[in-house]
Amino acid sequence: MKIAGTSYAQRHAAQMQRLRAYKPQGAAHETGYLLLGTTALNLLSLALPIMTLQVYDRILPNPESGTLPILLIGVVFALACETGLRLARAWMMGWNGAVYEHALSSAAMQRVLGADMARSRKTGVGEFLHRMGAISRLKDFESGYVAVTLAELAFIPVFIGVIFYIAAPLTPVPLALLAVFVAVSLWQGRRLRETLAARDAHDDTRYEYLVECLKGVHTVKAFALENLLSRRYEHLQEKSGLGSFFAAEASTRAFNFGTMISHLMMAAVMTAGAVAVVGGSITTGALIATLQLSGRLMQPAQRGLSFWTRYQEVSLARSKVADIFTMPVLKRQPAETLPPPAGYLSAQGVSFRSVLSDIRLSLAPGDTVAISGPPGSGKTTLLEILSGFYPPDRGEVLIDNVDTRRYPPEDLPAHIGYLATEGTIFHGTIRENLTRFGILPEKQALDIARQLYIDRDVASLPAGYDTVLQPQGSDDVPPGLRQRISIARVLAAHPKIILFDEADRALDRDGYNMVFRLLARIAPQTALVLISDDRNLTGLAARHYRLENGGLHEISLTSPLSSHKKAAS
Repeated sequence: MKIAGTSYAQRHAAQMQRLRAYKPQGAAHETGYLLLGTTALNLLSLALPIMTLQVYDRILPNPESGTLPILLIGVVFALACETGLRLARAWMMGWNGAVYEHALSSAAMQRVLGADMARSRKTGVGEFLHRMGAISRLKDFESGYVAVTLAELAFIPVFIGVIFYIAAPLTPVPLALLAVFVAVSLWQGRRLRETLAARDAHDDTRYEYLVECLKGVHTVKAFALENLLSRRYEHLQEKSGLGSFFAAEASTRAFNFGTMISHLMMAAVMTAGAVAVVGGSITTGALIATLQLSGRLMQPAQRGLSFWTRYQEVSLARSKVADIFTMPVLKRQPAETLPPPAGYLSAQGVSFRSVLSDIRLSLAPGDTVAISGPPGSGKTTLLEILSGFYPPDRGEVLIDNVDTRRYPPEDLPAHIGYLATEGTIFHGTIRENLTRFGILPEKQALDIARQLYIDRDVASLPAGYDTVLQPQGSDDVPPGLRQRISIARVLAAHPKIILFDEADRALDRDGYNMVFRLLARIAPQTALVLISDDRNLTGLAARHYRLENGGLHEISLTSPLSSHKKAAS
């Protein structure tokens, strides 16, 4: 697969490297602090074995030397410092992980919103959600965890060197068990990666199926398909559950193996050390200190095992997140080079999946067309593509002779406005919904609101324009007023092209009359596309088209009705 002259594999590898660019600012300095703290922690961990050696080999044979209290004070101080350093290191790693997750999540969402979906690989919503969810699995791994783990692994030779210094005959025991531990851990890590990959594949399928069911829930209810789809989901859930079980089993097996090796090392060192003490080759203090060092030796080894097992999951998650950044980005045209809104719309050979095929339509300022068609013929899809919501699979949509994909999102509403069947209401006040939360000038938005008599109805609300709206409609604002608010928000930008998708259905009689009069008044200065069953509205159109079997066919040429001209006046 080629994207913009570069193979997908090459772009994928490059983006995998770029993920590290979203680490927190100053991460290099903080990594240095983490390494310094880890070094201090490992050096302090030698305090207890050294004290044990001194107590058993020097103080107990000479109990009146008076050095035991000094040693105890030193060890207590070392343990206190170690505890404080561990807490500080955990806080710093947690903060780094949170900042990294925020930066990467924001960048990934920005990439998705700015991606050229027509040139991207076809990916379902469920898989996109799974990819975004993979970001949380990266934060701990990129918070300094790798540097800390590698620093602790570097101290394994130090611990072995200390063991060799105080009890040379016992050194082969931890070395042999450590070699077995490393070999088995590498093998288990590869098995775990295969298990995790299979689990993620099942999860992708399950998420995609769940999203598709939720998108078509009304159809599911209408045809009473709940039991059938529920059984199919149970089958997918079973596969996903088994994948999670096998992954957890493999991870637990690796952890249990590390614990077993740790216990086995203690037993082997104790057995070999007892023989060495009886033979006189080492002292009792050296044996006890070696036991403590052997237990401390397994801590970085087990941390390394945890790093290896987590790396299998993180590498898969990193691959999923990198897929987001391989999506080709739309090349937006700078705002200063865009033409002023004029009202020219042209669809040239537009095709979209199996819904639309070779759609051709041209409008100039003052043109009004009506589009009809049977339910499910793709009328709404056509308007959404014309408005720039979705890019066509083939062909192009030009607004004022510029492809819709080249418009920055903030500039497109001034050129084209889409009036949906049920307008979107955002959580916020009526004023914020009208002004797009301050993007549009308030005076400009309230002027359109007055033309739709929104000010009259808002005056009857206790909080007026500061009334808080709920997206689910759980507030006290009537549905007709909510629809007029969403229409006013679109028209407040004074778009020169207006796409009307049965936006009159959610209006009451008064609201319909207000919207009709406003459309009739602005129609001569704008390009207007109407989808409606209302003959008064479609009577505004000079051209009529029918959308059927994916094609758009002109069916008649009529003039606007004189009665509508009178209504407009």
